[in-house]
Amino acid sequence: MDESRRTLGAQPDARPRSWPISALRRLAREFVWPRVWLLAAGHSFGRWLLRTQYQVTGRCHQRGACCHHVLLEWSPLFEKHPFLGRLVLFQLSRFYDFFDKGYSWEVQEGLVVRVLGCHALLPDGRCGVYRTRPLFCRTYPEVPLTGRGQVLAGCGFDFSRRDGKPENPGLVQIGKGSLQGRRIP
Repeated sequence: MDESRRTLGAQPDARPRSWPISALRRLAREFVWPRVWLLAAGHSFGRWLLRTQYQVTGRCHQRGACCHHVLLEWSPLFEKHPFLGRLVLFQLSRFYDFFDKGYSWEVQEGLVVRVLGCHALLPDGRCGVYRTRPLFCRTYPEVPLTGRGQVLAGCGFDFSRRDGKPENPGLVQIGKGSLQGRRIP
């Protein structure tokens, strides 16, 4: 059993709240919404300004694939100091409608994500709190500065190269001879 499961464990779902508590949570999210919207606008501007190698293509199919498995980048700092990890999970589960599924995933070498679920997902696959959703929901899928990004299967988004070149062009023989300019399998 890895250390993160032992120290953090799966957080229980938020207990049902009375209407005054639900109204306070809604009011707090409405109060924070302009700041989150401004951060998302800055993120979009930065994405446009940096002109990364890949760009996001496609659209959301509203199947809820990204809401069933919300992947939150999990810093090694949270492993060293579990209190900070619990604080992040507390904020996401009490302020927003997320719940911890209790495990982490190593997506790439050195990139660990914590897997969360979302209570705000409606049965038809749409978001129940779309206007006041958090920043990482607004900026999904994330375009990395270098390399191709990753998306969950069935989400509808994909990445394509800005220069229009194919993904894996293969090797090209350079020099004189019969293979000049042809791809080598």
